[in-house]
Amino acid sequence: MIFSEKNAEVSVALARSWAELETPKHNATVKVQTKSGGSYSFDYTDLNGIFETARKVFKDNGIAIMQNSYTEVSPNGLLACVETTFLHSSGEWVKSFPLKFPAAGGMQDFGGQITYMKRYSLSAMLGIATEKDDDANGVSGNTYDYSKSGSNSGGQRSSVPMPKDAKEAGAIALSFGKHKGKTLSQLWREDNQYIMWLAENEKTDNVIKEAIGMMQVAAAQQQAQQKI
Repeated sequence: MIFSEKNAEVSVALARSWAELETPKHNATVKVQTKSGGSYSFDYTDLNGIFETARKVFKDNGIAIMQNSYTEVSPNGLLACVETTFLHSSGEWVKSFPLKFPAAGGMQDFGGQITYMKRYSLSAMLGIATEKDDDANGVSGNTYDYSKSGSNSGGQRSSVPMPKDAKEAGAIALSFGKHKGKTLSQLWREDNQYIMWLAENEKTDNVIKEAIGMMQVAAAQQQAQQKI
């Protein structure tokens, strides 16, 4: 997270808000048809549901939520970028580092990608789990069908369970790569660069990305508490 130069008031307001925030209820279901012919489904909280949960608490603490999306040209092509900012009534603020992914080609897929990125950025800043999200499945060539939560859904879920908090997030052990068998907490202490690489890599499981986001927010919360 990036704090404004003066941040005493926003730090106190955020600490109070984080203490009051509750995990939002799932309000939608997605059924995904994979390119290989299989399928799976999952429940999640959409962007509006996250906003509604946060807005009630942030309003009482003088904080507004703003999200900015834009594109950026890189040597490897066009990037879709999203930033989330919490603006306090004092004029102080805190914002996320830009979340960047290769931009989808089609307009519909690009719109889904931006929605997904806003969801991920906001939930990571808030430190809440909203279940694995595949809003951007079209970017991967999969097809998907959205429905309201409550419909019967079967299918295969991710092999990595969604953590409920930063402690559970840190206990997730990698099953691949040069750090296979190590937990995210171990990597946070030993190889933070690799943690950042996982967070930015488009092939990283979304559950692991959300776990890293929770750990980042927990670290920022601790930093904010120390400023009080």
